[in-house]
Order: sequence, then structure tokens, then C-alpha cells
Amino acid sequence: MGKEELLEALVHVQTTTSVDSLYAHFNIIHDALSDIHRKRWRFLEDACSVVLQQTLALVFLDGKSGHNGATDHQEVAMLTTKGIHLYLEFIEPLIHSTVSISSTMDNEEENACPRGVLVAALLHLFAKTAGLLGSQPLESRLVADVLRCGVDIHVILATLRFREELKECRRLLLPSYETDSEFEWEEGEEDDDDDEEEETRELAMEDIQWIVNRVVNEWGMAKYRLFLQMSEHEHAFSSWSYQGIGNFVHALLTDDQHKFNALPVLMSPFSFLFHVSAYAHYMICSENHQDRIRGLDLLRAASNLCPQEKLTIFVEKGIESMQDKPRSFRGQAASFRAREWLSPLIHVIANAMVSFCDAKERSAALEVLKTLIFKLVGDDRFRMLRSLIMKCPYANVSAILVDFVRGDAIQAWSSSDTSNKYPFKTTAICLLIQNVLSQTVERDLVSQADLLASCMSLVRFLYIRDKGNETGIRTESIICGIWDVLMCIDKRLQDATEATALYDTTETQLSSVERSRTHLMVLKAALDSTLELLSSTVFCGKT
Repeated sequence: MGKEELLEALVHVQTTTSVDSLYAHFNIIHDALSDIHRKRWRFLEDACSVVLQQTLALVFLDGKSGHNGATDHQEVAMLTTKGIHLYLEFIEPLIHSTVSISSTMDNEEENACPRGVLVAALLHLFAKTAGLLGSQPLESRLVADVLRCGVDIHVILATLRFREELKECRRLLLPSYETDSEFEWEEGEEDDDDDEEEETRELAMEDIQWIVNRVVNEWGMAKYRLFLQMSEHEHAFSSWSYQGIGNFVHALLTDDQHKFNALPVLMSPFSFLFHVSAYAHYMICSENHQDRIRGLDLLRAASNLCPQEKLTIFVEKGIESMQDKPRSFRGQAASFRAREWLSPLIHVIANAMVSFCDAKERSAALEVLKTLIFKLVGDDRFRMLRSLIMKCPYANVSAILVDFVRGDAIQAWSSSDTSNKYPFKTTAICLLIQNVLSQTVERDLVSQADLLASCMSLVRFLYIRDKGNETGIRTESIICGIWDVLMCIDKRLQDATEATALYDTTETQLSSVERSRTHLMVLKAALDSTLELLSSTVFCGKT
């Protein structure tokens, strides 16, 4: 009886034209769902989907009718908030009844799926909360509702990393499969080919489902398969929104009422950081400024839970030579899971940092970047910094990273512990200096001034401190190579300084020219002190 009542109520919901009429159907739907027990989650999914769509549509329709169809950003935010509150009136009673019913079910699917559907609905709401003024009480309410659903938080958090692995395995094992252009057939094909096309389609879907099953079993989350998959399958509403998860985790970490109860039993701090960073990455890449700020806040909160200098990043040796070699499914999945995931994250933080106009926001982004890097153990941190310095397109950011290396070198040389041979006390750091100088010498000196000055500061420190030549900084071939590069920079610096002195600038150009001159003066001071320090060794070697 409940099924017929539910379907009839949903038809009325889809045709209703007022919020009051919609609200009147909430209790009818609740009662109908309470009479359904077998495959209840499928009917719950339909109800949640239809009511959510109609709730937001009617709230916005009422709002626009009162403003002659025009709504500004603030009005949209207010209407969105109103729609979310109204939908919570519908879904919160369902959370209570569903948890009570599911807890009595022995069937794993009947227990997990209704909870997952409710989480999906709440995450759709969470995806709309970013940018809402005064949204903290609303987000706190949503956090409490998600936790009440009884789905393990680590399963929700794993969604995006799971999808990344699923997509990669599908790409490698089914290279001909393209999500956006799946089964596009040329016009004019014969009707006789219809059966063959259908068979090909079915076989491809079987292969995809096999991959999904293997990945979800590897992760040990088979009962949540429906919700972890990407939204391209038939139950798109139940696919957990990664934007919603990002906002949910942000609220979870910043809401004093819930965070201390939820996080200690969640997972290890670095595992938590690994999963959270996936959402932060997407948020920081967003064109929406507020999303980027929230992404950085999310990373800051997650990284603050992790101890210093304990994170190890495993980079597969010889990965370039192994990419073309065939692997088993397990091998593909294991390789992807062990990938180096921190560098791409740091790159997007650097991109966001240089794009911010506000100095406080740039400083905040830099602090997040530094915090992440210093979670790495010493050896891995050096390798990470070396890679970032050589690849970073922003010289001012590379200069900051070189300063990090210098700070580590100072700490390593000041330590009384001689048992650890960190790269900061080996020839690796000297090789880094040579590579940076060689890469930078022919580039624009104004833009590279900070990087060159930081690099020369590191040269001076090592030369003064490394009396035993552990790093090779006092080796004749190395010191002469550095000297030659510095002399080349000196010659180019003289030309650049003379050129700036001849600029006939307008008032609007004056500030830019003054900044260029300041950069060149800083570079000149660093260069002179470095050449003076190295001159005795170079000239002694040549005599």
C-alpha cells in the first residue's frame, strides 16, 4: 500500500505550484515510506530527489515573483538558505525513521543503502552552502544530520580518492573508453549494425562494472558502491557530491561542537590529510575566490592535526620506464595508490598564492604551503623541495623554497646529531645550487632577482660552514663553475642597471621602474658579497 501512496504523493509534489502545498505533502510521503520495507532505499532515493528539486524550484519561484523576476546575489543566497531549511523539514524526520528501521535489518544492502541515500541528499545541500552569509549555524545543523545517518566518516571522505583510482584503472584497462563521448557512432551506419552496437555497449558496461567491483572490494567498501561511483550511472542523485563533501569536512573541522568527537576515531592523521587534500585541491583550483580560501582553510585545519617531519612520500623508482609495461589490475591499482600526491597540491597552492591580490591572503597561502612541506621527513622534504624549485614557474615562490632549504641546512649543520646524513649536508645540496644557477642565468634578472639572491645566500652559508667540504662546495671544479655563472650574471646585471638608468619614464611607469631598480640593487648586493667570499679560493685555484 505504501508504494502506491508514495508514487501518488510524488506526482502531486511535481505538479504543485506553491511552497505551502509542497509542505503539506511531507507527512504523506513520510507515512508512505514507513510502510515500505523491501528495497526501501530505492523509493527513498526517488522521494529525496523529487522533493529536493521541487523545493528549491518553488522557493526561487516565490522569491522571483516578489521581485519582478530579478534577484541579486544576496537574494539568491537568502533563497538558497530558505530552501535548505525547508528541505531539512522534510529529511530530518526521515533520518530518524530510517536509522531506526535500518538498524533492525540483517541485510547489508537494506542497512547501508538508505543511510547512504540520506547522506547523498545532505551532501547536495552542503554543495550549496559555500558563500552563504551566516551559514555556520546551518552547516553545524547539516554536520549533525550527516553524523546521525550512521555512515562511517572515513567512507565519505574516501569518495574522491576512490573515484580517482577508479578513473585511472578504467583509463588504463579500457583505453578506448571515453566518458564524455561513450559509444558515439557515425551517422549513416546501417541498421543491420544495431545488434552489434548494442552487444558492444553491453560488453563495455560489463567491463566497467567489473572494474568498479574490483576497486570497491580493494577498498573494502562494497556496500557503499552505489554512492562512491561517479554520477554517470542511473542513480545519479545518490552519487555523493565531492563539492558537498568538501564543504562538509570544512564545517566538521571548524565546528567546535563536532570536530573533537568525530576526528580521533576517524583514521590516522596523515590518512585523513591524504583524503581531505583531494577536496582541498579541487576547491583551490576553483575560479570562485571564496572556494579557494575555504580550500586553504581546509588544508590548514587538516595539516595541523599531523605531527611535524613524520610524513613519508613514496615515489616509484623508474616509473617512466614502467608506464608502458602491462600490469595486472592489482598492480595498476597499487601503483596509483602509491603515487606522489603532494607536489600537485603544492603547485596549486603556489598558483593561488600568486593570484591573490590581498597580502594577508598570500601570507596565509604561504603558511599552508610551508606547513605541508614541513610535515615531510628530512630526506623526502629535500627531494620535494628540489623538484618544486626546478619546476616552479614563479621565481619568487622558488626563492621562498630555496630559503626553506637554507633553513633546513642551518638546522642540520647546527645539530649535534651526526648519525643522520641529511641531504642538506651532502653533495646533493651543492648540485641543487648549480642546477638553479644554470637554469636561471639567462633569464630576466629582475624577475629572477629574489631566487638568485636566495641561492647565493645558501652558497655563502655552506662555504662558511662546511670547512670539511662534505657538500663539495669547496671543490675546485664546483666553486669555479659557480664563479663562472656568477660572473656571467654580474656582466648581465651591469647591462641591466645601465638600461634602467636610461629609462625615460612617465609618472605611471615610474613605480614599475623603481621596483625593477630595487630588485637589481638587492641582486647586486648579494652578488658582490658572494663574489668577495669566493674570490680567494678561485684565484688560489687558478694560480
